[in-house]
Amino acid sequence: MNIASIGVVIALMATLGGIVIIRRNSSEQPIQVKAVLFGLYFWGLVFLQLVIYGSFLS
Repeated sequence: MNIASIGVVIALMATLGGIVIIRRNSSEQPIQVKAVLFGLYFWGLVFLQLVIYGSFLS
């Protein structure tokens, strides 16, 4: 797989995962809190996927 397509897939999966987690745990939180949590979940999922993908390469 091309490195750019892998990056797109990782970003897409992290975006969808962040949205799903935010919607599941939305207990009447303000939009600002949801935005910050989405950022944390997004980057957490990106780094997790990079670690998993990197472990398969080596």
